[in-house]
Amino acid sequence: MNPTKSNHKFCLGIDISKADYHVALLHRESGESIARSKFANNPQGHAKLLDWLAKYTGADLPLHACMEATGSYGESLADHLDGKVAILSVVNPRAIKAHGDSDLRRCKSDPADARLIADYCRSKQPRAWQAPSPAQRKNKAISRCLANLKKDRTRESNRLDLCSDKTVVKALKAHIKWIEKQIAKLEDELLAAVKEDAASARALELIVGIKGIGEKSAAYLIAELPDLTLLKNARQLAAYAGVTPRIFQSGTSGKTRTPMSKAGNRHIRKALFFPAMSAMRFNPICKAFAERLKEKGKPSIVIIGAVMTKLLHLIYGVLKSEKPFNPDILKKAQITP
Repeated sequence: MNPTKSNHKFCLGIDISKADYHVALLHRESGESIARSKFANNPQGHAKLLDWLAKYTGADLPLHACMEATGSYGESLADHLDGKVAILSVVNPRAIKAHGDSDLRRCKSDPADARLIADYCRSKQPRAWQAPSPAQRKNKAISRCLANLKKDRTRESNRLDLCSDKTVVKALKAHIKWIEKQIAKLEDELLAAVKEDAASARALELIVGIKGIGEKSAAYLIAELPDLTLLKNARQLAAYAGVTPRIFQSGTSGKTRTPMSKAGNRHIRKALFFPAMSAMRFNPICKAFAERLKEKGKPSIVIIGAVMTKLLHLIYGVLKSEKPFNPDILKKAQITP
């Protein structure tokens, strides 16, 4: 019998690091700890993990495996487990941390982290992970490299501002110039890669149709957006990006400011910042929205964040409907923020 979502009997927690990973296997119903181990984070280690699991769960591997989203460290293992276990989940590390805090967790180690992830999997039953397509992997790899290069440029620019030695200034300027060339080159390559894939090219066309979002920003967004078929509505997309407001209010202290939650994909937030600034000027929906918020006395940064959220709602709408952005439709529907 092949493993399915309904017949899995075990939960596996996986704590990933660069060289190896720790695992903890629990019984799904009782929460009883069955076994723990450690494997090398390479193809040989992945094969040994499956053999180890088969001894405790059976050859069908009727288990729900869960691991944190740790970037490239866990990609090969996720690919190896996908389709071999009943369910595989890749979750936000902050969700795991919050689960540990709720249990007043007092110690932290790799084996303990694996046990915590397994317990989170058993308690929360996170949704299944979907492997990205080769095009999505390529786009995201370029996008993340660009993000790192931009960080390097900012770092070197800050050093340049504080430096007075001529030799060092010359070296820093040369390095910044090289970084800028690489950024320009990768931005072109990302845009070309998006246009090469039919689905991504169509998404690019739809997103660019929203005034305020240019091709380069749209390419960044396409590289970072999740599979929208897994989301029920635009609010879930906004939550995924971490642009939803986080309200702080307690007792009689009154209302305080409501910043973004930032509990999501920071790359999407960065990609939306300048488009939001542009949309406040040129997009009729976003412009009217921003003006209403300004009249209510909202700070500029709060308005920008709200416009970023509005843009994500528009992006969700055009991608789900596969129809170009039409501001007249929204005006007639009298959609309020």
